[in-house]
Amino acid sequence: MGEVGGSCIDLRKEHGDKNVLDAFGKLISGKSKYKTLESLRFEQKLCSGCKNELKGTEKFCPNCGAKVE
Repeated sequence: MGEVGGSCIDLRKEHGDKNVLDAFGKLISGKSKYKTLESLRFEQKLCSGCKNELKGTEKFCPNCGAKVE
């Protein structure tokens, strides 16, 4: 395999940096001051009965059967 080029640089350590977000927004949209969505954040859902971790789509806990609120 060949050497990895500059376009494959891991920028996860720059996550949240305003300059990186601004540059990425301009790259994606072609316009300045375009704000990109960094990521969707989901709260971890736990069963109120057994504290089992839920995916968020359940109506009842698959572990204990308690109704998910």
